[in-house]
Amino acid sequence: MLVTQVVSLQNQVRELQARLNQNSQNSSRPPSSDENKPKRTRRTGLPKVPKSNGGQAGHKGDTLEMVEQPDEIKQLRPQRCACGKRLLRQDMEVNARRQIFDIPPPKLEVVEYQQMSCCCPDCGAVNVGEFPSGVSAPVQYGHGVQAVVNLLSVKCQLSHQNIGELFGDLYGQSINDGTIQSFLSKGNDRCESVEQSIKDHLFSSASIHGDETGLNIGGKRHWLHVLSNDKWTYLFAHAKRGREAINEYAAALKDYTGYLIHDCLSTYWGYVLAVHCLCVPHLLRELTAQVEQKRSWAEQMYLLLLQLYDKYQQGKTIHRRSHEWRLYQQICRQAFEEEPSPSRNDKGKIKKTKGRNLAERLLKRQAEVLRFVMEDGVPFSNNQAERDLRPAKGKQKVAGCFRTQTGAQRYARMQGVISTLRKQGHHVFEALKVILSGREFSF
Repeated sequence: MLVTQVVSLQNQVRELQARLNQNSQNSSRPPSSDENKPKRTRRTGLPKVPKSNGGQAGHKGDTLEMVEQPDEIKQLRPQRCACGKRLLRQDMEVNARRQIFDIPPPKLEVVEYQQMSCCCPDCGAVNVGEFPSGVSAPVQYGHGVQAVVNLLSVKCQLSHQNIGELFGDLYGQSINDGTIQSFLSKGNDRCESVEQSIKDHLFSSASIHGDETGLNIGGKRHWLHVLSNDKWTYLFAHAKRGREAINEYAAALKDYTGYLIHDCLSTYWGYVLAVHCLCVPHLLRELTAQVEQKRSWAEQMYLLLLQLYDKYQQGKTIHRRSHEWRLYQQICRQAFEEEPSPSRNDKGKIKKTKGRNLAERLLKRQAEVLRFVMEDGVPFSNNQAERDLRPAKGKQKVAGCFRTQTGAQRYARMQGVISTLRKQGHHVFEALKVILSGREFSF
């Protein structure tokens, strides 16, 4: 009896220590939650690859280069020779060129529309000119200002107060909160059809990354969902994390037949027509936590997945009869021997260690885990979805929370549109002006 209690207490201590030692390297916790950021460790058993300082090979640079047609040219002519001779009419040639890229003094351009009228010389009827579409008030802001406000709020994550102050500092004309809110509301309405186009393209693409993150709306926990790939981004906020949210905003996912990459959330397994692929870095973090608890099977699995990643980078593939496939299964069976057997708690429910749960999941989902190295075009990670969610965390840190579901949904729609425009290579500011003007926009 005493031995049983000691073993039980030892297991509890190990479990509590594992919780205390959680960080972004061995769990799903974000890096911002790390009190002392852990140092990146070199991959065990693999040689260290030396890297030079600065940009690495293949990195797309963005160096400032001279232009052929500058906006202004200032010629610096010598006035007098060292001998005292004045140099007035001598022929001169360009000796060297230097260019400065700067911003001209910012100002708001004011365009006045004057509605003219006249009487018809034949019938005497009064005829008046028509104002352009959208010019409906005596004084109003144009589509350029509206686009900038949406960009500052969504992309640059500024508060309404900071947006108003910035306009006052730059243009001498601050914008009040009500006006900013109306611009954001208009942007949301005008982007509805663009968002629908994004969804149509996304659900007809070869692969989709899915993920979600917590979002504070009105002091309550909600969820920001993302479905995206390297060309399209669709975001939506919902009070639920699971299928109810996806069925309401992304019902087309049930008919999707391409690759669906995710972090093994149970909701996604319900979409049976899709070809499921699991995020391997997510599993590597879970394996790291088990390695820290001296589980030898976890270290072997960790190294095997990294070796398969090297094959993936080299363009090599494996099959179900390969040595790596069998070794994967062997390591999982070893895990069942190392991990404590399932037990029942006081309520009669079966309790398993995190390591055993992980091993069972790895064995059950072996094809989904290794699909990245079995089929061409399957990504190794779900990092695309995580990158598309990341801006929302910055926005929430600035704002603290979203006050209403409407505000959160406005942000999600506009962020998805801006992200897609950037992925597609569009000039975001010019594209937003077209969208806000009510003109048709297509990708």
